[in-house]
Amino acid sequence: MSAHDDLRGLRRALRLTARRLRVQALAWILPLWLGLASFAPAYQDAYFSEAGDAGGGGGNAVVEALRASPGTRLLYGELPDPGTIGQLVQWEGATYLLVCTALMAVLLTCRLLRADEDEGLTELLRDTGTGRWVPFLAPVLVIWAAVGVLAALVGGTLAAEATQIESLPAAGGWALAGVTAVVGWGFAGLAAVACQLARSAAGARPLALACVGVAFMVRVAADQWELTWLRWFTPLGWRDLVAPYTDDDPLPLAVCAAICVALVVAAGALYAHREYADGYLPDRATSGRRWRIHGYADLLTRLSTRTTLAWAAAIACFSALFGSMTEGILDMMRDERIAEYVNMLVQAGADMMEQFMSLMTVMMVLLIAVAATGQAGRLAADEDAGLVEAEAAVGVPRRRLFLMQAVSAAAVGTILLVLCGAVLAAVTATQVTEDHAVERAFVFTVTQLPGLLAAIGIALAVVGVAPRRFGLVWAVIAWSAFARLLGGMMDLPTWAQDLSVLGHYLDVVGDPDWVPLAVQTAIGVLGTAVGLVAYRRRNLSGAG
Repeated sequence: MSAHDDLRGLRRALRLTARRLRVQALAWILPLWLGLASFAPAYQDAYFSEAGDAGGGGGNAVVEALRASPGTRLLYGELPDPGTIGQLVQWEGATYLLVCTALMAVLLTCRLLRADEDEGLTELLRDTGTGRWVPFLAPVLVIWAAVGVLAALVGGTLAAEATQIESLPAAGGWALAGVTAVVGWGFAGLAAVACQLARSAAGARPLALACVGVAFMVRVAADQWELTWLRWFTPLGWRDLVAPYTDDDPLPLAVCAAICVALVVAAGALYAHREYADGYLPDRATSGRRWRIHGYADLLTRLSTRTTLAWAAAIACFSALFGSMTEGILDMMRDERIAEYVNMLVQAGADMMEQFMSLMTVMMVLLIAVAATGQAGRLAADEDAGLVEAEAAVGVPRRRLFLMQAVSAAAVGTILLVLCGAVLAAVTATQVTEDHAVERAFVFTVTQLPGLLAAIGIALAVVGVAPRRFGLVWAVIAWSAFARLLGGMMDLPTWAQDLSVLGHYLDVVGDPDWVPLAVQTAIGVLGTAVGLVAYRRRNLSGAG
């Protein structure tokens, strides 16, 4: 078969894939673009506006405090000298940008490259006469294009801001754009490899997400031990090789782009020798053991145990990591200029401990919200796979299927919240105990349960009404993170920041405000009710 035959229908497949991906891609790209665009003006206003320093860094006490903090070094890496506005942008803002870009690339790649195969869409595409390489190349190229669009927006925005902000050269903005592109492409390549190794999307997704976690840990090790060569082995370390706003070195960009191409070629080689709907790793989806199942609830619990334990391990590790940074970051926040910057991120007027705990717990609960809503969306995935029809055929009422999935999602979220709060409080107790730090670490975490229930309710409503539009739930989660972590920088009105499933909690100090928690609980209950009614009335095909 000729190369032309192998690529037959690629152009049409690209258009179709891009159309399918447009909503999910925009839900990722727009918040990331707007968030990064706010960093440079925020740094100028918070750090340099009153210092008489137009962003040249040198001698700025805030920059020195940021550089000296072991907590910020662990989280963001090493801040280059002299600490200009551009260097601050690529140090802190780009850390969030690159991690989120990695998650975007991984999740979208697993959805298009492996979930389509599990659901039979790839087979349908091949039946239309498309070439054998089209189901592999079309998703990869479209995701690379989506990452490229994000990178172009980043570079263009920073270049435009360079005309208004000194020490923010346009070359540095385009270097950071190049880093964004290769990091997204690199993780898309890693996810493509994971999709060939695993036997299903359910196996590929956690494997690819684990690559993101390992990449972050390798980047931390490279920074802590000052091993420059180690940065080549993690896409999250490629930023330091290019050094935007410092060296703007294009050579590492070219090498990293070649590595991305090599990853895709490796995934393609695995794809070429893999059986359809199969993989290279051992099959753990089935077991030779005979389970003694006592009803649907018992089956759902057993099927969810492995995933829940994996999330629990990740949450415990990140809670311990963030808790270990408490003392160092609090010392840094005692600087008045840094406190002014933090006031833009969280509630102005709150005491320093509340500000810190608010930011830290929002980041942790964000991970838990992803786990809980993913569990709620499992019913939609089972429906696509035809498992719901099999369960209903043996006499399990659809009402019971829906409600058990709702209870399972709420249980997973509650377990992870309690675990996160307990680990965070325990590690915080070894760092600092004043200002009710230990109590706040636990209470700030677990009292965000109503927000978690709201997210689950929204997810269940989508499952009931239009399960094929479940990607909208991730847009809600993305907005919540954007509103809470970057809303202050963007000068969003208070009501817009409050439209978030994250960041509403009770404080052990002062009078508690129960109204936001009550509203979120009501949203969770209402969403579940709407989803249940719609789920019982519609066809199992997913047509609302």
